[in-house]
Amino acid sequence: MRSGDLAALATAGLGAWLLWSQYSNIATLSWWYDRTEYVESMRGTMLPSPDYELGTLPWKVAQPRVFDVKPDRIALVTDAEPYGYQAFASVDTHGAKAADIQFEAEIEHGGTTIGLLQAGKWIAVSSSQRPGRFADSNSAQLGHNRSITVVIANNNPAGETRLAMKSLRLYLRK
Repeated sequence: MRSGDLAALATAGLGAWLLWSQYSNIATLSWWYDRTEYVESMRGTMLPSPDYELGTLPWKVAQPRVFDVKPDRIALVTDAEPYGYQAFASVDTHGAKAADIQFEAEIEHGGTTIGLLQAGKWIAVSSSQRPGRFADSNSAQLGHNRSITVVIANNNPAGETRLAMKSLRLYLRK
C-alpha cells in the first residue's frame, strides 16, 4: 500500500469512529429521555409491581439523628454534615439492564438528594432544597456491575434536614 492509501484508510476509520461515538451518545441520551418521560407519565397509574418498595429495601444508615422505618413511611432527620449520605440500600440487579425509580417525599426543613449509585458513581439523581412536596421519577441504564444502591443524602449546606419519605419504588428491567 502506498502512504496516501494508508492515510485515506486511517482518515476513514477515524471518521467512522467519531460518527459512531456521537451516535452512541445521542442514542443513550434519547433512551434516557424516553424512559424518564414514560416513567413520569405512569406515576399515579397502575404500574407493574416494583421489585423493591420503601419498606422492602434493606436500609442501612450512616449517622442520621432519626431514621424510623415503617412499611409506608420513613421519617429521617439527618446529621449536620451538609452533603453526607444518610441512608442507603444496596440490592442485586439480577442481570437487569435498566432501573427506574419513583419517589415522593415531604421536606420539612433543609434539602435532600435521592438517587441511584452503581460502582460508586451516581447514575440517577434528583435533588431539592425547598420545603414541601418533592416527587420525581428517574431512569438509568445499568452497567455490568451486579448491584445498585438507593441513596438518601442530606443536601442542605446549613446542616440538618428533616423529611418524610412517603413512597419509593424501584423497578429493575431486563
